[in-house]
Amino acid sequence: MRKEEHKQINGLQAGIVVLSIYLLLAGVFYYASGEQLYWRTSRSEWAGIQGDLAAPELVEGFEVRQDFFCEMDRMQRVAVPVTTFARENCGTATMDIWDETDGRKLASASWNLADVAEGQMLECRLDDTGVWHHKISVRLFSDAKTGSAIAPWLAGAGEADQEAAALFYNGRAAEGMLCFQAGGKDRVWTGFHYFEIVFALFFCLAAGCVYLCYKKKTGKPDIFLSLAALLCRYKFLIRQLVARDFKIKYKRSVLGVLWSFVNPLLIMCVQYFVFSTIFKADIENYQVYLLSGIVLFNFFSESSNVAMYAVTGNANLITKVYVPKYIYPVSKVLSTSVNLVISLLPLVLITLASGVSVTKAWLLLPFVLFCLLVFCCGIALMLSSALVFFRDIQFIWSVLLMALTYATPVFYPETILPDGFRGTLRFNPMYHFIKFFRMLVMDGISPEPAAYLQCALIAAGILLAGLFVFKKTQDKFIFYL
Repeated sequence: MRKEEHKQINGLQAGIVVLSIYLLLAGVFYYASGEQLYWRTSRSEWAGIQGDLAAPELVEGFEVRQDFFCEMDRMQRVAVPVTTFARENCGTATMDIWDETDGRKLASASWNLADVAEGQMLECRLDDTGVWHHKISVRLFSDAKTGSAIAPWLAGAGEADQEAAALFYNGRAAEGMLCFQAGGKDRVWTGFHYFEIVFALFFCLAAGCVYLCYKKKTGKPDIFLSLAALLCRYKFLIRQLVARDFKIKYKRSVLGVLWSFVNPLLIMCVQYFVFSTIFKADIENYQVYLLSGIVLFNFFSESSNVAMYAVTGNANLITKVYVPKYIYPVSKVLSTSVNLVISLLPLVLITLASGVSVTKAWLLLPFVLFCLLVFCCGIALMLSSALVFFRDIQFIWSVLLMALTYATPVFYPETILPDGFRGTLRFNPMYHFIKFFRMLVMDGISPEPAAYLQCALIAAGILLAGLFVFKKTQDKFIFYL
């Protein structure tokens, strides 16, 4: 068989392998993502507002009704906080949920007033009812007598959104607004068109493979083929650099590689004592919450600090031997990723010990870890090239890293942040990676498809920015080393 035909067959085989892996990953994603692929928590939920006064008692013959327009595709629950007036009451309270647009009762629930506690949320569940753009009414009434009845909490007229909702007592309009909550979910477009998207991308990927095979056969230059050739040519060097960095890290250490296992546990123990005992952090499975943030953020911190010196620390090699310079910062990140894998072991043990179940959503963990790895490679390329020209970068980065540590919900819940500052979290890349990771591990569910796209775009964007900066500056390294 001729050499050209052999290369063509190898290219065809590589294309088949790539397409097979793509279909396998698409199937795993479909299986592991579950319902979140089709539905997400509605952004149009009624969260309720703080009550400042109580409605009249829900006595026999009296009804409190709250109307509102639903912007959720599926409504699942309605809850109303009530006051018992700090006394024992008797009778039965009932909540009916009506669709005023269609004139039908959606759900009903009743409570024994003797069992209702002060401030309790009376919750009525619905069967994923489709009521988008429908007018909904919540009706509360009871058979109790005066002096032994409950009352729902209201918001004053100044805080109520009278255009979106209206309050009625026995059918007559009243001022204020019921302090209710309404929760549900919305359709996710990508989920209901998942297979169309998968097959469209499959044909695009197949066309790309055919194009690369053509390029390879004709010998025409291509950036992807050049990159693949470089990786194959220098893969031995990359392995040696990663192994060297990993060995040097634990050289003359008594525990050696066990420090990658013990270190995150020790940090977790200290921070767990501080924030769970002194600050009383009220987070379910706080050990898992804390350790997951520590493991991921430590990887980002360590990889960026180590990779920053990748070029200046290898000045002798760079000035004497020709090797693609990007290999040095990338190898530093890869050597740090070995520590990340080892650090995940105590996280798994703590997770299982805390009673958190292993779910199929764990199959999606490699995605967020890969995005984090790509993101760190982009940061490493930018920092390592910047340090060649500006040695002050090392001090500036230490300050920025400390600020980012406190700006990321690693050891505290994001709910404690002021509303004005909480919105800035979406500009913090580490917040998205850690939140994604925690949802998979702690909640056992897949984030909505938009979160995947968000993490992928952050990682790809930073990597492209790092490659651009590194390529523009690498030819001048030799003059500053």
